[in-house]
Amino acid sequence: MDREQFELIKVMELCCRDIVINLSMHDELNNVPERIESSEGNILFNSYWAQTRNNAVFVSILRWCQVFGAHKEDTHWKNINSLSLSTMRANICNACDITEDEWAQYHKIALSFRHKLVAHVDVGEILQNPAKVHCLKVYLDSAKFLRNILIELLLDFTCTDSKVLNYVQLLSRLTNSELERQARKMAATALI
Repeated sequence: MDREQFELIKVMELCCRDIVINLSMHDELNNVPERIESSEGNILFNSYWAQTRNNAVFVSILRWCQVFGAHKEDTHWKNINSLSLSTMRANICNACDITEDEWAQYHKIALSFRHKLVAHVDVGEILQNPAKVHCLKVYLDSAKFLRNILIELLLDFTCTDSKVLNYVQLLSRLTNSELERQARKMAATALI
């Protein structure tokens, strides 16, 4: 792997990390009890957490589309030279416990949501909300799966730069489970 591929993989790993963190925070923030009272303070409280949850989904969808969305994206996973297009797609579907036809539907929902609400706004457009149609688990699982592969590729990078080696070693210890734990802790702490 050359330095250009290394840098691409680093950026893709960061995108996957953002997905894991934001979707874990979103899930934890869904534990906020709904407030029945209609006082102004409670409305502001609910609005703040609803906005925070929405933002977590928006960032996650945006990042997910950067890595799994349009093939023209520089950061699309197919741009990693050492990955096989056909086996990789099958492995992603297997990791998400879905078929390739189901993947196509999840992919379509994410791209539509990104294009028509996150990156641009199509007024009056009726969209499937990924959070409401249970897509987020697939987006999270696919990001975690790819992130593991990306870290393995980074660990295989041959380099003598101690800063690069240290970065990769630290990154390899930041597992998906640890990312999820930290994100949930951040969200839970914010709720106190």
